[in-house]
Amino acid sequence: MGAQQLVDPVGNGSRSRFPVSRENPHAALIEDVRWFGGSLLWPFFGQLALDQVAYREIAAAVDRSGQFAANFTDRGLRSFAFTALYLFADPTDAAAFTAKLKSMHGAVRGRGTGEFADTRYSALNPELWKWVAASGLNLMYKGYLQIAGRDLDATERDIVYQTLRSVLSTLELPSSATTLPATAAELTAYYDEVAATKLADNGFLQQARQHFDHLPVPMLLFPRVIHPAVRPLWRAAIPVFARPAKVCSDANQHPRMRELLGIRWTRANQVEYALYRAVLHLAWRYLPRRLTLDPLAYNRFRYEKIRDTYASAQLDSFAAAS
Repeated sequence: MGAQQLVDPVGNGSRSRFPVSRENPHAALIEDVRWFGGSLLWPFFGQLALDQVAYREIAAAVDRSGQFAANFTDRGLRSFAFTALYLFADPTDAAAFTAKLKSMHGAVRGRGTGEFADTRYSALNPELWKWVAASGLNLMYKGYLQIAGRDLDATERDIVYQTLRSVLSTLELPSSATTLPATAAELTAYYDEVAATKLADNGFLQQARQHFDHLPVPMLLFPRVIHPAVRPLWRAAIPVFARPAKVCSDANQHPRMRELLGIRWTRANQVEYALYRAVLHLAWRYLPRRLTLDPLAYNRFRYEKIRDTYASAQLDSFAAAS
């Protein structure tokens, strides 16, 4: 068997416990999962993250920050951009952005307003921090399983989970209380427990749900001065993308979230979802990576292809032949 190499999904020292070598039958799966984190497809499952604001203290914090109210689209774009930076920036930059994220959250503490006036929160509360990280892990895990295009067996699902978990583990705080569930089964059990004891309806959750159907023109992409010109086209385009994202997310919501969001899943929804799922699978499998990866991830993809080409020309040893 040839030399094995541990996968480094984020390029910052994180390693999966699954060795990758040409002989490893799961090497292709591990690499596929790794690049999924930089895909333009996982946002189609983005509404799974609504479970974060079904947790009262998190809803109070996000509501108090005002970032969603300022521009809901910009908030989503910032999250997408951070994911790319965290996963595919060079090691020094990735570590710096992660440290900055944790530091900035230190200032997120206090008491909510309005509906949440009775709720105190701290973003660095280990229980809240773990839930947000687990929510992101759940989103990526379920998203990948859906675009894989086939039913993965238990071993393959564990590989998917462990690869994604290795990516997100550097977001954990020093407290062991923030450690992500060790297995997919443990994630399910943890999610069920939080869903039963912590997730509840609130006004901010319902407002966030509605925002996904009426995303405002993003300030990060278009200067305010051209918004009047862009807005008609934007309003026409948003339903084309918002509907598939809503259906894909609804199909994979936990039963508790379906209850809180009032999701009525019908046979027609199931047929619609099957169509979207098939299209996403075909896009991920057959479109060039330059069309399915965000620019930073594609930059890393190209770098590694060139690196491997150069590395293949190198000798294994300078020792004289015996």
